[in-house]
Amino acid sequence: MDELHPEILDKISSTGFRFHELTGTRDDLVPVLVARGVTQLYREDGRRDVNIGHDEPDLGSRINEEWERLARECGLFSLASDGRCEFLIGIDTAVDVPDEPEFESHRWVRVSLAEDWDIAGAGCESGLLGMGRNNPTFVMTSVSGDVVMIAGYWQIGIGIGFAPHPERIAKLRERAERITSYDHVEAAQRDWAERWLRSANV
Repeated sequence: MDELHPEILDKISSTGFRFHELTGTRDDLVPVLVARGVTQLYREDGRRDVNIGHDEPDLGSRINEEWERLARECGLFSLASDGRCEFLIGIDTAVDVPDEPEFESHRWVRVSLAEDWDIAGAGCESGLLGMGRNNPTFVMTSVSGDVVMIAGYWQIGIGIGFAPHPERIAKLRERAERITSYDHVEAAQRDWAERWLRSANV
């Protein structure tokens, strides 16, 4: 799987992101399914959060502002060759796996910010980063993989959080170990989790 389906590329573009590459299952990058486990971490595990109330005035703008502020604060961004902020987003590329259509196929995709990016609106509405406007459910990581950012829509509000050095977090390594034995998970992702555990070596 070397290319993304045009439908996914359209969603990336409509969000205000510039697509650079599908990174593949690199040993040094925490697997997307493992990174999603940050939602189950606590402060003592290294997770840090900002919470936004559902009744916040101009909610979409607030989500975008807090995401950018937190992304800069936690080190999600690096500079692309054109000087734009660059990072990875975790998406399901299963449409590109015709021989295993029953499996989700989560991969990291390297993108950078265009001038008119809009996570809370266009990104969530398209299904790329959420489940409807102002309903974010995304996972992201830095290009180097040293910080993971997640977002979720909860009863008490919208949460955006991050955790540095996922390879050092015991709960994420335990999650990776479980994934290696899940029959309902794509074989490539099970193998990725196993290789990441070996690469982490902590």
